[in-house]
Amino acid sequence: MNMIEMIKWLGTACVILAAGCRAIELHTADLIFSILGAGMWGYVSIIMRDKPLFVVNAFICTILLLGLFL
Repeated sequence: MNMIEMIKWLGTACVILAAGCRAIELHTADLIFSILGAGMWGYVSIIMRDKPLFVVNAFICTILLLGLFL
């Protein structure tokens, strides 16, 4: 498995963990896992030059970071 594939799977795992945390109302963990997952997918989108994937993950990261710090 190459490095990009590994990052994709780790990002996917983070997003799934975030959803689980959300379901049991662990809001801080949800935010952290969501930011990590979206950040990893954002990095992958840059490497793959996938603009729509980058835009959605950049907005998600920004919104979640605001939620974490505000």
